[in-house]
Amino acid sequence: MKTLIFISIFILSFCVFSQAHSKDEVIDISPKVDKAIDKALAYLASTQRSDGSWSDGGYGKNVGIISLCLMAFMSKGNLPGEGKYGHVVAKGLDWLIKQAKPSGLVQNTERKAGGPAMYGHGLAALALSEVWGQTRRKDVGAVLRKAIDLIVKVQGKGGTWGYYSVPKDGDTSITVMQIFALKSAHEAGIYVPKVTIEKALKAIKKRFDKKHKMYGYSGPKNTPTSGHIGSHSAGTCIMQICREKDPKYTIEPMKVCISIMKKRPKHNAYFMYYGSVCTYYAGAKYYNEWRKYMEPVMLKRQRSSGQIGNTLGTAWGVLALSLPYRYIPVYQHEEK
Repeated sequence: MKTLIFISIFILSFCVFSQAHSKDEVIDISPKVDKAIDKALAYLASTQRSDGSWSDGGYGKNVGIISLCLMAFMSKGNLPGEGKYGHVVAKGLDWLIKQAKPSGLVQNTERKAGGPAMYGHGLAALALSEVWGQTRRKDVGAVLRKAIDLIVKVQGKGGTWGYYSVPKDGDTSITVMQIFALKSAHEAGIYVPKVTIEKALKAIKKRFDKKHKMYGYSGPKNTPTSGHIGSHSAGTCIMQICREKDPKYTIEPMKVCISIMKKRPKHNAYFMYYGSVCTYYAGAKYYNEWRKYMEPVMLKRQRSSGQIGNTLGTAWGVLALSLPYRYIPVYQHEEK
């Protein structure tokens, strides 16, 4: 029955997606990229620990990394107990749920309480939201609601979020991740105060560098050769996802992302993930131009084992490459 429901949801989302991008050519995935994604997922499956987690060097068992790994598997249609890697997702999800605290914070129980946990928390809330939206599991929904309530509660006065689970403002990267989680939860049916997202987007706009058409890390200052291009692609991405209508904040900075990818291809997977999402969301015209430069870089980085850098990089890489599969709802541009 669950499989039938999932298939129905997928067919519906495919129809909506096709309508939304009717003016563009079809976005597909080449056999070479499809094979690379399969190898990467096989690698991640082989490195999952018996308790359902993943460990990545100095990061240890980080809820953010585990959440990204889960979404990587979901990006090719795997859900808890369903799909080729359904067992992997089920184990990882169970581990993630166990990390939830009474306060709503999702943080590895082995880590110091009260540490810089909001980045991982935002990613966990995003993954939980995408699972709940497609399964309606009560245990997932219970953890998700409290996780979202916490995000709303600790928003800083200036509209952004810091790395600690207290009301304090912070940089663009941590803020975008919280907005992403809130947007996903809202679309899945969880109540999110409209003012929370509006306040956050207003804060991100204040960090827009009009001269270079780029979003900054903590203020309106950024260039294509700076060390904060990830903040730029993240800011551009969230403006697309939240349907900002002014092209000054979406299309123009997105073109800068493509230009950076073309001229300086040696970027981290974080920049390429957000760049992939924002161009894909805008349609085939932009995504096909973007991936012309992005895909060769990812494929070149992939080792014979299937990994694309470390565990974190592999998960980011799969998510950047797999968008045309259309399995993760928050990445889809559905006309409403």
